[in-house]
Amino acid sequence: MQSANPPPQTQEEAFNLMLKISDRIKTGANEFLKKEYFYLGVFAALFAILVYFAVDFQPSAGPVRYIPYTTIAFFIGAVTSMASGYIGMSIAVFSNVRTTWACNTSINDGFHVAFKGGKVLGFALVGIAILILQALILWYRSAILPDFLGDT
Repeated sequence: MQSANPPPQTQEEAFNLMLKISDRIKTGANEFLKKEYFYLGVFAALFAILVYFAVDFQPSAGPVRYIPYTTIAFFIGAVTSMASGYIGMSIAVFSNVRTTWACNTSINDGFHVAFKGGKVLGFALVGIAILILQALILWYRSAILPDFLGDT
């Protein structure tokens, strides 16, 4: 069976074909994430309601100002997870085409490009998680123990 399109003859044609395929993969990945995040958002909203009534709901709290800390932490975690998924997918699509092109030269070059892409992905996601967690801890500490911050 013969393919409809002939294989690229020059490196420039091959590079342009890779960019075209990469663009289609990026478009497909973004469409996948839109659909997945729609359902994930609905699930997170429904589960946040369940978490609120299972953990945070306090009908006897009376006129005391009350903040549903567990529900907020769950929702911030869900949004952070979605953002991390989007960033991870973007970095993966971006680095995979470059890895493929580097493998055109040598497997060793391809390995180094893939390894660097993985490092960027790992450090970015861990950095985002630590940043969000630290912000949440500082906010909760100031909300729960407002006098404690004045002592430091």
